[in-house]
This record gives sequence, C-alpha cells and structure tokens, in this order.
Amino acid sequence: MDKRSTNEIPVSELISYLTLARTENIGAIRYRQLLNTYKNPEQALRALSSLNLKKDRSKKFNIPTTASILREIENTFNANAQFILYGFDDYPKLLSHIYDPPPILTVLGNKQYLDKKNIVIVGARNASLHGVQIAQNLATELSSYGIGITSGLARGIDQAAHKGALYTGFTIAAIACGINIAYPHEHTKLQNKIAEQGVVVTEFPFGAQPQATHFPRRNRLIAGLCHGCVVIEAALNSGSLITSKLALDYHKPIFAVPGSPLDPRCKGSNNLIRSGAILTEEALDVLSEIPEFSLNNSFLNSQKLALQNKTKPSKDLFSASSKQILNKDTHHLSIEDYILSLLSTTPVSIDTILRNAPFPASKILSCVTLLEINSKILYQQNGYVLKFI
Repeated sequence: MDKRSTNEIPVSELISYLTLARTENIGAIRYRQLLNTYKNPEQALRALSSLNLKKDRSKKFNIPTTASILREIENTFNANAQFILYGFDDYPKLLSHIYDPPPILTVLGNKQYLDKKNIVIVGARNASLHGVQIAQNLATELSSYGIGITSGLARGIDQAAHKGALYTGFTIAAIACGINIAYPHEHTKLQNKIAEQGVVVTEFPFGAQPQATHFPRRNRLIAGLCHGCVVIEAALNSGSLITSKLALDYHKPIFAVPGSPLDPRCKGSNNLIRSGAILTEEALDVLSEIPEFSLNNSFLNSQKLALQNKTKPSKDLFSASSKQILNKDTHHLSIEDYILSLLSTTPVSIDTILRNAPFPASKILSCVTLLEINSKILYQQNGYVLKFI
C-alpha cells in the first residue's frame, strides 16, 4: 500500500497509472498482477508493448494514447472530480479487500465518505409506492444514526433511498457511466445534490455512456463499499439480487424487507429471507446485526426516541418538496398501466398517488374509477386503494 494519497502524485505518474488501467484487455485482476510483478506502471506498460509483438497472443493490449489520457484528466479536473488509485492510501478500505477492486475510481464530492460506515439499499426500479415509502423512511432513519446510504441512482428504490439519506445525512451513489453523465437523465438534479452532500463514484472514464455490461461492475462497486445490504422489492433474477449475492460473497450481512407473496416484485426479496437474510422492518434490525455499528442499548433507545419526536416532512416524506419521488419511465405506459405499477397489495392513499403521478388529478381519479369497475383495484372507504393480483 502506497502511503501517499492519489492527489499527492505528479501528473506524469497519474498518466502512467491511467494508461495502464484504460488499456484494452486489462481488467482489475490483471492490473493488480502487473503492478505486483513490475512494481510501477511504466515498467508494466513496457512489458505489455513487448507482449504485443508476440504473434501467438489471441488478444492484443491496445494501449491508449497519452493525448487521450490527458484529455480524460483535464475533463475530470474541470468537472471538479478527482481520481483515486488502487493501492494508494485514499482508496476505500472495504473495497480494497474484494477479489477484483477497480483500478481507478473517479469521484465527485467528498471522497472521505467512501470510508464511512454505510449500508446499501437496493430494489425494484418499477417499485410500488409502498416500497418507495419504506426505502425512503428506512434510509432517513439509518442516516439519523450517522450511517450513510449507498445505492445505484436507479429509478424506484435506489432513488428513494438516496433522497431519504439526504434528509438527515449523506449518501453514496455508484454509477455505471462517466462522472459527468446522469442516468437516467431525470436524476441529474439528484446526482448533483448527492455530489454536494455526499459522493458520486464510478470506475468508468469521463464521458463513458451507460451500457448493459457496465451495470454488473457497478453492482460490484456498490457491494464492495458497504457494511451490509438491504433489499426491498426485488424480483427473481433481478439486478438487486446480484448485488446482494456479491455482498454475501464479500462476507457482508444481507437484509430484506418482506413483501406480499402475491406481488412478483417481492418474490426475490422474500426468497432471500427464506434463505437466511435478516428480516428487516426498521433501522434497529440493521444496526443490531453489524458489529461495526454496535451501540449500547440506552444510546439506541435515546436515538430512536429522538427520531420519533423529530419533525418530519408531511405525509411521510411525500410532501410537495419531494413531489414525484417515484420517477418511472412513462414513455411507453398508459395512465392505467402507470397507476397499476404504483400499487401493490398494501393499501396506498389516493392523495399519495395524486402527489406522485405525473398526470392531472381529474384523469387519475377517472382512471381509478374505471380500474375499480374492471375489478383491477379495490377502493376502500378510507380513501385507500390496493391492487388485485
């Protein structure tokens, strides 16, 4: 481990490390092996050049030009972002212990948060309003104990977790693209807010567009940074379950919020509980299971009481200031399909739907009436609705 932080090395040395990391066919494991063998990136790059001359190699190491690396450095610094190199003192400690730590991290915000105590909260992109409310409230409660919330800045549960954390603390957003890109685009303001009050981190170079192959690597980054992983509304074979499996491989405890057995969005998370994940209903279920978070009972009780007495935003964080916390891709959804996507077998108030759906109130109320007539939802006398499955 180099006792220097990344920002203490000269630009010439940074260029060499970035060139090696950005070389085609150099992954995280080979990068580490090369540095262990050749001691510095300049010698490793010279070795790669000689290997490229061997005709029997099926894969070539396409080394990027110095000009392209300089452009990446300039663009990154102009965006007020910075690099963190594997093997240096400022590299996140938990992440350095996984099997294949990313060679280069690009961060925007306070990089010290990457070494703070944190919990991952992940789940469905097409989450129900009930699931979103659970995610945001749980994130807010955990943050009130000084625990950061890490997630992937996706729609649904991820978005709710980030927003809940920002209410009382800090959050870490791991993204699958360049540090200058927000994906999905409607999360641009949220990503900027996280950079101000937390940190955004990626292993992809400046300007890299999100691709399907990037998200498993993003999930590994999320799992590697955390002390534990909470799953809310995850379908079978979902990306959230991949993240939880990675966290388990890294010896992190897995938590899951139970959901309706009739909702396909909950089958994966319910199955986690069946397989041994810790059933989670509140922050204390998480805090009590992680030694690094261990606090004496009197402190926990006093903190819980303080949180309960604290003035919260109206309507359980679904206030006007957080309108449309649940961003969904509505381009291909009718108003009927959109409303059904918000609902589960847990009742939700009509007022909550009106505050979060991007449609006029008159159209929503008319659609709710038609859905009830067609026996797709059940309207209760107290102004709540739930979905027939």
